[in-house]
Amino acid sequence: MNIPERNLKESLPEYAERLSEIYSANYNSNLRKGRGQIFTPIKISSFMADLFDSFENQINLLDPGAGTGILIAAVCEKILTENKNISLTIDAYENDSNLLPYLTKTLEECKKELEKGNFDVKYNIYNEDFILSNEAYFNNAYFHKNILKIPEKQYDIVISNPPYFKLRKDSSHSKAMSQIIYGQPNIYALFMAMATSLTKSTGKLVFIIPRSFCSGLYYKKFRKWFLDQISIESIHIFESRKEIFEKDQILQENIILKGKKNGQEKNQVKISVSKNTNFNNMDIFETSYSNIVYNKNDEIFIRIPSSITDSKLLEIMDSWPKILKDLNLKISTGPVVPFRSKQILIDQITDFPESVPLLWMHNIQNMKVVWPRAKNKKESAIISDKRSKKILTPVKNYVLINRFSSKEQNRRLYSGVLLKSDFPYEFVGIENHLNYIYRPNGELNEFEAFGIAALLNTRLVDKFFRSINGNTQVNATEIRILPLPDIETIKKIGKKVLSDDEIDLDKLVIEIIGISNFTNFKNINILKALEVN
Repeated sequence: MNIPERNLKESLPEYAERLSEIYSANYNSNLRKGRGQIFTPIKISSFMADLFDSFENQINLLDPGAGTGILIAAVCEKILTENKNISLTIDAYENDSNLLPYLTKTLEECKKELEKGNFDVKYNIYNEDFILSNEAYFNNAYFHKNILKIPEKQYDIVISNPPYFKLRKDSSHSKAMSQIIYGQPNIYALFMAMATSLTKSTGKLVFIIPRSFCSGLYYKKFRKWFLDQISIESIHIFESRKEIFEKDQILQENIILKGKKNGQEKNQVKISVSKNTNFNNMDIFETSYSNIVYNKNDEIFIRIPSSITDSKLLEIMDSWPKILKDLNLKISTGPVVPFRSKQILIDQITDFPESVPLLWMHNIQNMKVVWPRAKNKKESAIISDKRSKKILTPVKNYVLINRFSSKEQNRRLYSGVLLKSDFPYEFVGIENHLNYIYRPNGELNEFEAFGIAALLNTRLVDKFFRSINGNTQVNATEIRILPLPDIETIKKIGKKVLSDDEIDLDKLVIEIIGISNFTNFKNINILKALEVN
């Protein structure tokens, strides 16, 4: 294929982006998606390169999934503005042979342009699997105290838009990095880990990655390892999911993260927020490292507040002394999976004598359980017999929480109370899209149940939850670590809620817990601060 030459006035990133568009037009999009191959837009590439605020005189640069080389081109464009002698060695990994001619063209142009400015440039292209070709360097002393294999080459800077696709747990990639894997892994986290292993002490890394690794059980091992290796310096978040990789129609919630290898934790982390890939009007603020890296109760999360006010709200909730297990409470996911239980689901409880209610997300309304309630022809009951014995739940007082919400909803958390006194049945079916909170060796009383549900329905707790969860799924793991007041305060909230159906929950919680007296909010209208962004 004839690959066009670079135009006279075309910047290095502009040329690389043009090559990626030519490649995309000639190769099937489904094939590229199967490889997790998403090209980085030029504005994002330049933003990422600008995060490297300084360069040493000698630089080893790694891009572990280079594509047409746009991220490397953006770094080279930035180096061209430097007023010192720099010797640059570029290592670009790309396992798609079809991309190699395009990548070679970009790197040749980078070399030519930098040599015009008297910079010394070398590049190496590795048509290899980045993970498998470097696996020996990941099994290091972190996991095996007597084994320390230093990579032949270590990198000063890493810039990466890694591929995104799920792996089988028994895949060669998963086996190569099994120490950080739990459940079904995603290739992007393995790229982050391997690139980090190959980075020099105090080296800098910039990734554009899905936000999903910041929380959840599947990435717990990886987070612990990664945050032991890296000190986070800055995070950029986008308000819109749609426009980041618009050409590839990707709706993943992405962030840009900059970290320093083996760096001391800074007191402050810089957070920037833009609506989309237009970085002209960004909100920029700093917050404490402890607001970002939550490491308590044997859990470790990366929290990302979207404003300075949100970061102060995190500090308020961090001061609450309890979590669910401290209150002798547990959370589980509804065991009724509809497609596995089709034969025992029925439209109405009157259709079969031995049947009990089946609760779905739509049965949660105004902090209560409304049943029966028809929606989308969903069944409202489940047959109670030996087939359903293992998936039915004894009727007790429960706090039910919707496991999913839409991106457009005002809150991610929607909760209601199932009261035993309202359900004259021995068992109930709880559908899999609901979580439920309960006391395993006893029972929640009404004040406790409504107090917890009220807290979960506040904008305050919703803000906290959004900081640790960038998607629309509400995982039980994240609810388990939500800070809560002591049980007497929870009861006091519940009692007020039961006495007034129209009560403003945020105002109630502020008054009872005394949040308005918290130092950070003495001069702030907290109810206004809690408005959804």
